[in-house]
Amino acid sequence: MLYQPKVFTGGSPRRLVILLMIVIVLGVFFRFASLDRKLYSHDEVFTNLRSAGFTREQVDQQLFSDRIFTPSELLEYQRLKPDSTAADTLASLHRNPHHPPLYYLIARGWMRGFGSSILASRLLPAVISLISLPLIYALAWELFQSPLISLMSTALLAVSPVDILLAQTARQYSLMTALIIASSLMLLKGSRTNNWLWWLGYVITCTLGLYTHLFFGLVIASHIGWGILIFGSEPRRNYKPRPSLFFIQLAISICLTVVLYLPWITVIIHNWEQAQDLTSWTHQSMSLLDLSKFWMLSFTSVLVDIDFGFNSFWTYLFRLPFLLLIIYALYYVSETNDSQTGLFILTAILIPFILLVLPDFLWGGQRSSVTRYLIACFPAIQMAIAFLLGTHLNTGRQSLLDGEKLWLWVLAILLSSSIISLGLSTVSSTWWDKGLSYFNHQVATEINQANSSVLISDAGNGTNTGDLISLSYLLDNNEVKLILMSNQPSLQLIPENSTIFVFRPSQELQELLQQNYGDLEQVLDIPDLWKVQ
Repeated sequence: MLYQPKVFTGGSPRRLVILLMIVIVLGVFFRFASLDRKLYSHDEVFTNLRSAGFTREQVDQQLFSDRIFTPSELLEYQRLKPDSTAADTLASLHRNPHHPPLYYLIARGWMRGFGSSILASRLLPAVISLISLPLIYALAWELFQSPLISLMSTALLAVSPVDILLAQTARQYSLMTALIIASSLMLLKGSRTNNWLWWLGYVITCTLGLYTHLFFGLVIASHIGWGILIFGSEPRRNYKPRPSLFFIQLAISICLTVVLYLPWITVIIHNWEQAQDLTSWTHQSMSLLDLSKFWMLSFTSVLVDIDFGFNSFWTYLFRLPFLLLIIYALYYVSETNDSQTGLFILTAILIPFILLVLPDFLWGGQRSSVTRYLIACFPAIQMAIAFLLGTHLNTGRQSLLDGEKLWLWVLAILLSSSIISLGLSTVSSTWWDKGLSYFNHQVATEINQANSSVLISDAGNGTNTGDLISLSYLLDNNEVKLILMSNQPSLQLIPENSTIFVFRPSQELQELLQQNYGDLEQVLDIPDLWKVQ
């Protein structure tokens, strides 16, 4: 039987239940707090651009053509393309096949109804993220049959710093999280009850997951691994279907999922080279030390998101107790539970992680360093910690080393760390998840403060389109002009008696500016921003 801790025997932990419910309410609040305050990043810009029906090639051709723009003119590419349809959104994504279309089509419909402002664009993933809360409660109940552990899992997800970052980002990751949890729930229900409706739900959620993100395949791989380990080597115990029947059901479900996904598989095959080019940055080698740092930061961001700089010793010393708690929780859930439950948690974490790490080790790369690629692992980590805490918080033990008071302190520290992290993130204009766009707020502030500012740029290394539109949300529309150069730039466009800034220029543009204006001066310590002296 699955492990069923007696969490409501003795004194009912009503105060704890009330606390967890308050935490969940706080988590809902933080999902919607300051949605339009944070920097709208390069990746979010492209979500709007593709959903609106524009292609990158169309936008680049119109922008980088030796023309002068106001910031508001660049923002036109964030609104629905005139006379466009959903077919235009699909056409844009065909050129970016590593981005399946489900979220973009939903965002297009949302954009038609609510507009394309920063608030409206981020409201969609925030609303979607709420679906994960009842889903993880149901999944934890299916695994542990405990109201307290289910509520604890929900609370940990509700105030998880990384989950709230994803919920406040206009991208597909909050939808992916909901589908990860839903597919796992359908799998467990189907394998336990042998009801075809649950297997049908599994096919639907897996198909939707693959149409949301290619890396949903890691989730399906973890489900296959769990099935092989449990039904291939262990007694059935409380699961009704025979191992052979389970594998038939699972095989049929996955085959149906692949058939339903064939249209996008065809798109990927036809545009494989372009997909390879657009994701080539993940193939750039990274040292094992740096990979290890990113792994630690990614996994502990489920609980805490406070650091003192990527290269600071104190960042990792501060996060070490959280990492050790995660490791102990995984050990505890695997040792204390029925093997089916323990292996489900372990395979949900280890298989996606290993499948990302192996290519990095074998061929070089940094796939496993990307936090959002690891989100398949996060719900299982939250449930493992919830199980660890839930089984220790109503034992009646008073031991200093393993008593209720100790674990209450652990819970208090975890929740406090998460809430403090969320508070810091909420009042900040940028955060680590903004990637290439991290400094854009500082860039815009410097440009807005100068008199008669002109910002010069070109296509650069291919990332400038998104960041120039990102900056346009922040630049003063009445005071700042953008001069966007072609690959044969015309310096005659640059007005006299203006303050000239240069943003992330190509080597050719930089050399041309230096020939005509002298050396460029870097502005403060902001990368990619220079000023003509």
